[in-house]
Amino acid sequence: GGGLPGLPPPPMMGVPTFAKPQVKLPYKKKELEVKAKLKVLHWKPIKNENIAKTCWNNLSDQKVQFDADLLEKTFGIKKKKKKGARTGSASESDSSSSARSKKKKKEVISLIDSKRSYNINIALARFKMPNVAIRDALLRMDEQVLDEDKLVALAKCKPEAEELETCVSFEGDVSALGKTERFFRTLGEIPGIQFRIDSFLFKTRFEKAISELQQTVDTLKAADRTLRDSKHFKIILEYVLALGNYLNHSNKKGGAYGIQLSSLDKLKGMKSTDGKTNLLEFLVTSLKKHSPEARAFVDDFLILSDAARVDVNFLEGAVGKNVGMVNKIGSASKTAKKDGSDRFGPVMTAFHKEAKKTIDKLSSDMKDAVKNLTDLIVYYGENPKKLQMNDFLGYFIEFADAFSKMEALIKKKKELEERQKAREDAKRKSPVAKKKEKLKVKDTKKDKNKIGTAMKSLRGQDAAKIRAALGRRRQKFGTIKFSKDKKKKKRNTMDKFEQSLLNKLKKSSPNTKIRKIKVFPE
Repeated sequence: GGGLPGLPPPPMMGVPTFAKPQVKLPYKKKELEVKAKLKVLHWKPIKNENIAKTCWNNLSDQKVQFDADLLEKTFGIKKKKKKGARTGSASESDSSSSARSKKKKKEVISLIDSKRSYNINIALARFKMPNVAIRDALLRMDEQVLDEDKLVALAKCKPEAEELETCVSFEGDVSALGKTERFFRTLGEIPGIQFRIDSFLFKTRFEKAISELQQTVDTLKAADRTLRDSKHFKIILEYVLALGNYLNHSNKKGGAYGIQLSSLDKLKGMKSTDGKTNLLEFLVTSLKKHSPEARAFVDDFLILSDAARVDVNFLEGAVGKNVGMVNKIGSASKTAKKDGSDRFGPVMTAFHKEAKKTIDKLSSDMKDAVKNLTDLIVYYGENPKKLQMNDFLGYFIEFADAFSKMEALIKKKKELEERQKAREDAKRKSPVAKKKEKLKVKDTKKDKNKIGTAMKSLRGQDAAKIRAALGRRRQKFGTIKFSKDKKKKKRNTMDKFEQSLLNKLKKSSPNTKIRKIKVFPE
């Protein structure tokens, strides 16, 4: 029968090797023959293993031609010349030469980029302190000497790792170094100087920074409480739901038990039949009449504007950075050097103990506030995955703003109506209005007959009958005057009866040059 299949050969025994793979470089460099000691160029080389991924893989410096001697002459570090014995007589020429030599400026050795060195020198000049005093204040962690402003300046001036190594490892004449270089060498005497400056500055700013972050978190918490507990806004929502269901009673959108927040914006777009008002105005008017206390939601929602401006991602990042820095300080203080002259360990240990409690509480409060607001979005029937917190709060802010503006518009309309009514009342009570009222023919049957008779005689009759009608009116109601001269024309105006008579007179007797008729009551 068939046997078992052949087993695989046993693995080879041996010790595994983990040799670092060799990096394949684009070309082999020649050895350089440099005759002089040259200044250091502080650039940042790309690691050899990363060259293949860059444009440098196709470039080479091996065929570049330049004057090496001139380069060394230009960027070489000159050796300090020893003082030689004076020879010859003390002639006037030798004396003059010696004076010029003494006055000759000592050459400064620069190891740091000139622009950066210039900026650091300006900052150090404002300290008005020797380098040693700054170093000692950093060792003592002395906030009286190094306040926040000085620490901010130091943070900008602190040496990078490469700069610090270059200055500390300098073996030439230290007195010939520039101010920045000597400053870096002095700071290099403090272990971990970069972190010390950063943590010292962090300590001085911590209380204020945490207070501002806590205030931001408290704003989010207040917004959450407002939207959960606002009784006034719940009245608004009930009214909106009732009005909407009433309007939609005959269609599939009616009978709703709740609406999305975006629906609130639809109220002002819902125009009345005559186009003169909208549903929002109707809502505001109804609430003023039946539930005037509900409009207080506008004041309740003032806190929401501050909350909507909060960038949650930025807040979480800021709190996270503070948590990280406090933890780093805790680790550094444990491993700090036990030295009476260096106070970093004891100072930062005490600070870390209190800062840890504060930052942990802030972090917990922030997480709770963000979670509660996320739950609040669900609470209002929205999807937190599709609706950002700022947009969510924006619905409430925009509705409150629209409600407030509508209140102002309604008030303005009422004021305009009242002013219009006041003008009409004043017009009726004015002297001119009273005079016109006095001139009106009394609305009696007798007067109507008189006027009717006069008007009847005017229709299509000749000038004689018109004059006769006017004469009868004159006998009953007053004196009639005919004005023929424009210059003597009086300012007072004719009433409707007088104007009617004049028009008909002109029509019946076009040659008559009467320009005005005035009836003066007895």
